Amino acid sequence: MTDEPAADLAALGRAFEEIVTWLRRSRSSTDVSATALSLLDRLDTGGEHRVTDLAALEAITQPAATSLVNRLEARGWAARSADPSDGRATLVTITDAGRERLHQHREERSRRIADLLVRLAADDQAALLAALPALRHLTAVPVARPTA
Repeated sequence: MTDEPAADLAALGRAFEEIVTWLRRSRSSTDVSATALSLLDRLDTGGEHRVTDLAALEAITQPAATSLVNRLEARGWAARSADPSDGRATLVTITDAGRERLHQHREERSRRIADLLVRLAADDQAALLAALPALRHLTAVPVARPTA
């Protein structure tokens, strides 16, 4: 931070928004939403979850999570099974087809980022890599949903 923290915060905010916008616009495949990919990633890395837990983790409503899981299930990318600890609940898991779709997305994303990185000087590339731990720390902070 410089001597003008408000200006630094504004610049950081703009940079984050520009990155998110670039990621959204650069998706080469539009057959699946960013939220669906995030949910598939969560199932892949974190294992099975209840729909209510997925909703909280993805910061979406429970009905939106149910609808999303229904769409993923219809495409064969997710499956539901009975929760052995609560017969009224179900658990959602990623399928092999879902893992394959997620793998395709990750490869596409890596190619897009590699295409960008070659435009940067080696020092700038190193600076981005050095910032990864701090960025990961920031993204690990739970998102508080605003109240009306």
